[in-house]
Parts: sequence; structure tokens; C-alpha cells
Amino acid sequence: MIAHATRISFLLMGSAWLLAGCASKVNPIETNISYGPDDRFATRMLDASERAEVITIMQDSVDGPTDDPARPAPYGVRWSDVRLAAVKAGGTMELAVLSLSEEEGGMVKRIELISIGDVPVELVVRRVPEPEIYEASAKAGLFDDRAELASRLVEAFDVAMRAYGSKPGWNPLPDG
Repeated sequence: MIAHATRISFLLMGSAWLLAGCASKVNPIETNISYGPDDRFATRMLDASERAEVITIMQDSVDGPTDDPARPAPYGVRWSDVRLAAVKAGGTMELAVLSLSEEEGGMVKRIELISIGDVPVELVVRRVPEPEIYEASAKAGLFDDRAELASRLVEAFDVAMRAYGSKPGWNPLPDG
């Protein structure tokens, strides 16, 4: 009986040793696991030549300038912020944006909104030459009878455009 128990214990110890010894260490890059500061996969310090090579590779993968820092809009507003400003202005007045369409080759943006009380509102933003960048007008009500709401929307839109224009950003790169 003792020999049988010994044989079973050797069999169990051998199985455990085989299972533990055959398990491979998982690559932490694939599993997002770090094994500490000495983990050769998770920690890699670049020397000066390797850093220069990485920066060159990143710069070569970008079209356009790579040394142009973000800055506020030169005239205080950016045409590319129209959609964001319309959403922001509408939100401050409990208006939801239903649609935004572009006309005249993108020179006019028409934004349809609706109030919490089901009042239809239309904001029309026309691109104009610098330094103004845009002109905004609005109509509100089924019969354009909510002039105060329309006026408040244009004021809120102007405030939102100025707020977005004051944030650092980039002007779009020219096509080509």
C-alpha cells in the first residue's frame, strides 16, 4: 500500500512539474501586462541616435509643417468651428441641432434646430472675407415670429465662436 501511495505522489509531483515547466511566459506587449521596471518588453530607453531616428520617422509620416504650434485663431474665430459653436450655442438655450447642411461649395452652413417647446429654429452662417470670417443670421418660429429667440441664438453663437477661436488650434491645410 505504501508503494502504491508513493507511486501516486511521484505521478502527481511529475505532472505538476511538467505543467509548470511547459507554461510559456506570455508576451506583455500582447497582453498589456508589465512585469516591473526590469521588464525588457515594457521598458525601452532610447539613446540619442535612436530618438533622432524615431523623430525623423514620425516627421516623414506627416504631410505639411511639423513645427507649427497650435495657436488661437488669428481673427478670433475659425470657419471650421461653425458646427461646434452651433451645438454649443443651441445647448445653452435648450435647442437641439437636427441637421447641418452646406451650400454654395461650403460657403454657407445652414443649421436646423428645435427648441424644447418644439419651436423650429434655423441658423444660417455665411463665410465672408477676413477679418470677419462669418456672418450669422437666424429665424425662429413657424412663421418667423420668434425674433427674440433668433436674436439670442445669434448672440450665443457669436460667443461660442469667439470661445472656440480663443482655444489653440490649427487652420486646415490647403488641399493639394
